[in-house]
Amino acid sequence: MNAVRAIWKNGDIVPVGPVDWPEGCEVSIEPVSKDYDRIGVDEADWRDDPESRADWNTWILTLEPLEFTYEEERRLAEFEAEMRSFQRQ
Repeated sequence: MNAVRAIWKNGDIVPVGPVDWPEGCEVSIEPVSKDYDRIGVDEADWRDDPESRADWNTWILTLEPLEFTYEEERRLAEFEAEMRSFQRQ
């Protein structure tokens, strides 16, 4: 069964398109934010208190450095040189 979009109208849930669910199946319904086209977290939603910054710092310290093979390093250097050349034009 596929999810469908619907609109709450006059106390009824009105599907936007066709629904192919079996009669009597149970559904889960929750409102969709008007910002559903937005990707990621809005900066206004970020917490900036000392505890949040400490949590962030603790998480950052768990990240391991990237390790590149010789071939990856060579290709990255070529790409960076190409980008520098392109940006000078």
